[in-house]
Amino acid sequence: MMKRDPRHIHELMTSWLTGHISQAEADRLKQLITEDPAVKAAWKDFLAQFPHEDVQTAFSRYDHLGWRPAEDITRGLPARPSRYIGWKRTAIAAVLLGCIAAGWYLFSRQSAPAPGQPMQAAGDQLVNEKNIALQLANGQLINLSQPKDSILLENARLKNANRSLSYTLAGETASAAEATALNSLRVPIGKDYRVTLSDGTEVWLNSATTLQFPFRFTGKAREITITGEAYLKVAPHAAQPFLVHTAHGTVRVLGTAFNINAYYAGTVKVALVEGAVRFTAGGGNVTIEPGKQAVYQVDKGIRLQPYDADEVLAWRQGKYYFSDASLDEIMSVLPRWYGITVVIDNPRLGGERFAGVMDRNKPVTVFLDNLVQTMKISYYFDKEEVLHLR
Repeated sequence: MMKRDPRHIHELMTSWLTGHISQAEADRLKQLITEDPAVKAAWKDFLAQFPHEDVQTAFSRYDHLGWRPAEDITRGLPARPSRYIGWKRTAIAAVLLGCIAAGWYLFSRQSAPAPGQPMQAAGDQLVNEKNIALQLANGQLINLSQPKDSILLENARLKNANRSLSYTLAGETASAAEATALNSLRVPIGKDYRVTLSDGTEVWLNSATTLQFPFRFTGKAREITITGEAYLKVAPHAAQPFLVHTAHGTVRVLGTAFNINAYYAGTVKVALVEGAVRFTAGGGNVTIEPGKQAVYQVDKGIRLQPYDADEVLAWRQGKYYFSDASLDEIMSVLPRWYGITVVIDNPRLGGERFAGVMDRNKPVTVFLDNLVQTMKISYYFDKEEVLHLR
């Protein structure tokens, strides 16, 4: 039987759902599901956690994008549609992922809710895909969209206020199970959130982002996993380096501030604000200096380059600055910030370059109207609220 790592298996399942899975990864996931009863059970639970509809129905709504039912993972990967730009599949998958991420956990399962019913959280609160949700390692769900000064757990007390989570642990020591168990915090489309970890490290999470972390760090390293985008201020601890895992690479730090972007398939960007980090991906590694950004692409390896702090870090203030960015790049932000699907009807528009700013605190039409004034471009929303550009 193959050795199973819960974090890795979770990443494989998430990669499959978002359409970012390679053939080799799909084959490994299939083998794990076939050979390991625990993984097979976790996979079934993973597919069962759609709170509003069953998996087959959910995916059938996106047949025009080339999706296949969840069970078809053993039959190969779906081809990307030729004109729907690459991130559109990610945006739709992010919505679907939001429906299940708060209700699924590896190897510590609970019953799936009946179709059409929202998931139950701690304190009889309901959790749905629009909520900031904390999934504890034991399967308990906590709705963080509702501020609460004190949430008492068996081994911790949580404080959820001002779009921020902090916690204190019960007792001086944690059991091995407590130390290694991973909690999962999901930030949905259109929101952001901050977490202070047990070592004092602060993590700002952008929209459509998931953070996996333990309540207590023990052992030789402090390790978390991020899907999406986050800004971190890592508390110094020379004897216990901090590791940030993504689907394609790992950042190793001792004490620093940096931004990590792992939204896009096959790409990871690490921008250093202060301190020093070492980034490893694809068999290569680089040491990053402040003011520089490491960009890893599966087909190109790692490269270092300067970055514009406004463009990379302004999301924390709800703004997205761009200069000489393609329309494809700019439109990739809208699904995460506004929860809308975007289609570029005219293929030639995707490569057009723009400069400007997007403010998440203003209606999307404000940005679109400015875009229309800048270039010869028009837009409309169809009856399914899909945004079309032409």
